[in-house]
This record gives sequence, C-alpha cells and structure tokens, in this order.
Amino acid sequence: MKREELSSIISNIDERLVAEAYQYNPGFCSDSPERIVHMKKRIITFALAAALMLALSITAYAIWSVHTARQQEIKADLKIEESNVNSYTEYDVPDEQASGLVLLSSVNDGQEQRVYVNISPVTKEEAECFPTDVGFVWNVAGTEVGGFAAPQLPVGLSLSGEEEIRKAVLENAYDEESQIMTLQCYIDVKSVERAMSELGTDSVPLQIQMLIGENEPRTFGPVPFSLTEEQSRYFDFGHAVYHDDELDKDIEIIGLELTPFSAVWKVNYEGAENFHTPGVDQAAYEPWSILEDKVCIETKIIFSDGSEFSTGGALTTPYENGTVNQFCGWGSAINIDDVQRIVLGDLVLWAAE
Repeated sequence: MKREELSSIISNIDERLVAEAYQYNPGFCSDSPERIVHMKKRIITFALAAALMLALSITAYAIWSVHTARQQEIKADLKIEESNVNSYTEYDVPDEQASGLVLLSSVNDGQEQRVYVNISPVTKEEAECFPTDVGFVWNVAGTEVGGFAAPQLPVGLSLSGEEEIRKAVLENAYDEESQIMTLQCYIDVKSVERAMSELGTDSVPLQIQMLIGENEPRTFGPVPFSLTEEQSRYFDFGHAVYHDDELDKDIEIIGLELTPFSAVWKVNYEGAENFHTPGVDQAAYEPWSILEDKVCIETKIIFSDGSEFSTGGALTTPYENGTVNQFCGWGSAINIDDVQRIVLGDLVLWAAE
C-alpha cells in the first residue's frame, strides 16, 4: 500500500464517525451499560485502525528510504555525477513493496551490464554466512542465461579473509531492520541479447537466487529488465607503433574504445592470431603477453586537471576482426569527455586539438 493511498483512506474517514467517537456527551455517563460498551468499542476500533494504517505507512516509508539511500550511496561511490556519466540508469523504486527484488540502477560498460538490486528478506544469520555457505546468482527466468552476483561493497575496498568480508557485507550491503541485501550483478550483454531473441521480447524476466548450502535456492523476482545504452568514445591512434627496447619487439596500437567504466585496447603484432588460439605455445607468447600488459597498464590517460588514469590489466584478450581486443574494467567512473592526452612512455598516442 502506497503512502498516498494511506493518506487518502485516513482523509476520507466519515467525519461523523470521528465526531461521534470523540464528542463530549454529558449524558453519556447516564446511558445504559450496553451503550457505553458499544461506544468504547467504536473508539477502540477507530484507534486501532488508525494505528494500523500509520504503522503500515511508517513501515513502507522506512523500506522506501532504504532503497533510495542505497541508490544515492551507489551513485556517489561510482562518481556518476562528477564524471558526467549520462548512460547511468536509476529506476523508480516502489514504496509499497515489502519484500522481493527491487531494481536500483544499472550501467552498460559495453561487455557487461552492471545492475544494482535490493533483495529481501535476508536474515542476519544468512547474511553472515556469505561467502562460505551463502552465495548469489542472477538468471533470466525460463532460460539457461545466468551469472555471478555479490553484495555491493564500496569501490576500492580491500579485504582479506572471510571474517573481513562478512564484516564488510554487514556494514555496507545489509540493512538488518528491513532485512534488505544490496547486490551487484555482472550481466553479460551478449547473453541477454540472446535471451531476448529466444523470448522474442525487448526485456527479460530477471531474477536473483540465493544459494544456501545444500538447500534449494531461494528466488527473488522476477522483474522485467532491459539493456541500457552504452556511453562510449573511440580514439583512433592511426596504427601507432610502440617499440620495446628491452624485448626488442614492436606492437601496433590501433585504437581505444573507452567507456566510463571500461576500455578495449585494440593491438596487433606478428603472429597475434596464432597466439590467441587454443594450444598456444606459452613460452613463445610470453614476450607478447608482456607487451599487451604494458599497453593496458602503463599507458596514461591524462585529463584537463593534469590527473592521470591507467585502465589496469586486461580481463579478456580475444582476437577478433584482425586485432587483439584487450578488455579492461574498473570501479568508479571516469569522464571520457575530458580526456586531453593518451601517452605510452615517450609515444603520444592521441592529443586533443
């Protein structure tokens, strides 16, 4: 029940009933005992009804507040506003839903749709069992499409050991009073596109499953979910060549696809296609692997205020369409419209005009 509905119910109570319940009557004490009991019952009934509606309204508002507070925390942690991220989607949260699955926000980084959700109820005992005896997965109902989900923790938080993880989850991703757990789902974009094709729709029924030991999974949802637009920028390096003196090898750096949360470095070198097929000779590939890492990690993306950013090591390196496509991802957003220069050592790959 929405807060507006509760207010409407209260405001529409017949004023005659209120007046009758509370009006002072000098003759009331001389009425018959049955009349006195009847009036007392009416007063008590009205008071209980009002108290119940107020309690429901307060509970609904408290749950709604947890959802909206989580949205604001996530937005600030991801640096959405300061990085001018216009691809970030924030959903309207229901103020009458006491349990289940609630979409908070999402952003498309090109490879994955990062989706932030609340699920409830999750007891404190269950929350304390993550990650040893409790885990989370997302899936598209009615398909085999699914993947990993985890409690949403602050970007850059460094943890060591199960006890530290449990403490961080309870402090940052769990609300004990409402029994709400906040999760981040890493949803593969291509998998969802396949699922939409199978279902013949432009959205999918997204659900979360909580795995509890050997028990049957507990399911939250499903709710309709659609992929959001990707915000990206491409930097063409004009087939720049970087020479590594130590390895005495050249690597061609073709371009960079950049989103606020990810990068794809497009590179090529002698024998690249063969080195990215099953059964590759690891010894022969090693120097090229070092060069690939160097491009991702040591290249500096420089912004207008002079600050620098590294995309970090590649998470995947498939060979597609004639290039090695090194995909990198990170936590908080960067402003891709504020890039001024991209340099690797003394080689200037790109500079704003």
